[in-house]
Amino acid sequence: MKQFKASGVALPIFSLPDDYGIGTIGKGARDFIDFLVDGGFHYWSILPLGPTSYLDSPYQSTASKALNPYFIDLEDLKEKGLLESRELNSVNWGDDPKRIDYGKIYENRRKVLRIAYKRFTKGKGGEYQRGYTSFIRQSNSFYDYACYLSLKERFDDVAWKDFPKDYRTYSPSLFRKAKKENLEDVHFHLWTQYIFLRQWEALHDYAKNKGVTIVGDLPMHVAYDSVDVFRHPKNFILGKNGEMEESAGYPPDVFYDKGQAWGFPLYDFSYLKKSGYRFLKDRLDLALSLYDVVVFDHFRGILENYHLPSGSKDGLDGHWEKGPGSDFLNTVNLPSDRIVCEDVDFRSEEMTKILTSYHLSDMRVLEFAFPREKGNFNKPSNYPYPCYSFSSTHDCLPLKAYFGSLENGEREKALEELNSLCFHFGVKPSTNEAVDMARATLELNLAGLSEVAIQNMPDLLFQGEEGRINNPSHPEGNWTYRIREEDLSKKLSRSCRNYNEYYGRS
Repeated sequence: MKQFKASGVALPIFSLPDDYGIGTIGKGARDFIDFLVDGGFHYWSILPLGPTSYLDSPYQSTASKALNPYFIDLEDLKEKGLLESRELNSVNWGDDPKRIDYGKIYENRRKVLRIAYKRFTKGKGGEYQRGYTSFIRQSNSFYDYACYLSLKERFDDVAWKDFPKDYRTYSPSLFRKAKKENLEDVHFHLWTQYIFLRQWEALHDYAKNKGVTIVGDLPMHVAYDSVDVFRHPKNFILGKNGEMEESAGYPPDVFYDKGQAWGFPLYDFSYLKKSGYRFLKDRLDLALSLYDVVVFDHFRGILENYHLPSGSKDGLDGHWEKGPGSDFLNTVNLPSDRIVCEDVDFRSEEMTKILTSYHLSDMRVLEFAFPREKGNFNKPSNYPYPCYSFSSTHDCLPLKAYFGSLENGEREKALEELNSLCFHFGVKPSTNEAVDMARATLELNLAGLSEVAIQNMPDLLFQGEEGRINNPSHPEGNWTYRIREEDLSKKLSRSCRNYNEYYGRS
């Protein structure tokens, strides 16, 4: 039975405990689901699952309609007879269990998977052999990714614009040529997608049987160095040589006072409209097939987009241009009960009208409520029921670190507003200690009216700056955050359950 009000935890797949350098969709994920159940949670919010490239960001993927081989569970492949212990234990996966060493992962993960693939081609793999032939025959959605990646590997991982001249422009015959010239590589990359889907299906079933809903993230934009732009350049605003003359970004906001230059290509919505926005709809359909609920990242991009000169270092020199708005929504027909619209620092009359007219839930972030003047939008006293409230996000400082970073005057103002809300919702008031302010904010998230309250895992662990997952506009050191097995303690799960039960979310 669906809860009137429920709660969950936000934690990326890559942040899970695992013996081989990065979190996977294997045992660590199942253990985390068990932790959620023990803690009285019903939702797990994760980041995009696409294969990463530039700066290891899940929002800079080589293919928006493919899955990250890094997340394949190697222990499962060992149990299926496709890998041996010595092949896994002889690899240096990194020295810090709390941080991902992407250099080591890049160097070794694919090598180990290729060993497993070779054994698979010789008939090993047990139950995974069944269904593979059918997958290969019907794998059109992953064929482009496999051909493109085989070309990137062949040409030393350069971007498509730097491929040799004869390979720089997509055509069906080019991919047929790529497949013929790199047949084993193409089939290997298709195999990784097959294995991921089989393992994901098992994990998703495990979550469903435990009563846990998986909330996934659909990025609005795609990376320039991707099969998406290489294969469908007319979907984007590009120069005659395929170069970006403008790129997507964001003006000064709560994250960065100079704004952000994302570097993503901008959509040509007039062209997309001719196909009924098929490119975006196909991406959404894949997300809906993977997740129970989809967070539509940067939903504002449907209404308007911020254009920057290509090569911009910040978001100060841009301008807004109108997006498709209702035409897109009428054409694509979003399933309102499975969509959450993300744009946590923006609200306008048009956005409010869209959310109301199409019965769409939106996303709020409590950290943004204190002590900023714009915080009213994110204060739980102003939440509608159909929203998902997050204690903080992957782009934020964890609550403890955030409150600790405030200057005295700001902290006093934040504490005053925080305790006013605590009085309103019957939450124990906070002291001026950062850790207690974080505690009160977590309770307020549960006490508020939001349909689903999501606690960021670093907030539950009361971590400082070490718990930050991404620092927008700071390219180094992001996406490496990991928890340890001991972090998922019985003590923490009991505490979470007590709070969830007290506030009627268990």
